[in-house]
Amino acid sequence: MLQAALLYLVTAGVFLGLDALGIRFLIRPVFERHIGDLLAQPLRLGPAALFYLAYVAGLVWMVSWPALKAGDPLQALIGGMVLGLLCYGTYEMTNYATLAAWSLEQVIIDGIWGTVLTGFAAWAGVAALSGRLA
Repeated sequence: MLQAALLYLVTAGVFLGLDALGIRFLIRPVFERHIGDLLAQPLRLGPAALFYLAYVAGLVWMVSWPALKAGDPLQALIGGMVLGLLCYGTYEMTNYATLAAWSLEQVIIDGIWGTVLTGFAAWAGVAALSGRLA
């Protein structure tokens, strides 16, 4: 149980830390350019926190924990990227299909970001707990 909690904390820390930077310097400028008038001011932190808590829990449950048990950080990287592509792809492609102002640039930038971020966070958590970062 302690190992699962540590895996969650490490994965969440990596995911949140990198996503804060990615949103500020990569995602937000693109979104402001295309849908700036739709962005909430200030950001609604409650829904964001719920998403992050649940998303990282799902990532750990479906990807990181099995990879840690197998001792295979590469499995976490690949599985995390697949999950990230599915989740961020669902969000982006649904918005692109249904919202007139949604741009292909948003789909590509945020889709790639979510794919890489999810995979890297899963890899980092498993690598840290399996001793591969030492």
